[in-house]
Amino acid sequence: MLLKRMSLGALAATCATVATLTLGGFTALAQTSLPPGVRLDPSIQPLAPENASYQQKTQAVLEVADSKIGTPYIWGHNEDRGQYGFDCSNFVEYVYHHALGYRFTTSSRLQYLEVGWRVPLSDLKPGDLLIFDDGGHVGIYAGNGEMIQCGGGLGRVGFLSVRPGSYWYRHLSAVRQMYT
Repeated sequence: MLLKRMSLGALAATCATVATLTLGGFTALAQTSLPPGVRLDPSIQPLAPENASYQQKTQAVLEVADSKIGTPYIWGHNEDRGQYGFDCSNFVEYVYHHALGYRFTTSSRLQYLEVGWRVPLSDLKPGDLLIFDDGGHVGIYAGNGEMIQCGGGLGRVGFLSVRPGSYWYRHLSAVRQMYT
């Protein structure tokens, strides 16, 4: 078996998403609804609570993302810290935070390494986290071959194509499912 190096944060997140259940002498593993690398922020009332349907969670993610259309790209900024604007990784964390109550790293490289369930491109759904160039850029799949993101050549929050043949499709490294 080949062992992979894993950061302590990723290891803790993985352990946090697996629970051991023992009933009548039988032991089973059960997965919680939080993806790896994510924790809930109890101080926020998200648009969609943890027990919301998949469709409600997707709607919440896209609603929060859409509400920031036109917000400028400013490296290192996150409006949750009282700053105006976002960079790409702070934008996606802000969206999932306000839509679902999620907290996770605001480093796009660490988002690539530690956040979300890995899914194949063929399973891409609106609301999924998209990662480009091994964490050089991130966005959220909006459906219809488009992502919503901050920066990416626009200099602001907006939509860009991720259709086959597009620049961003050619640079797509990973798809991460962020909720069930």
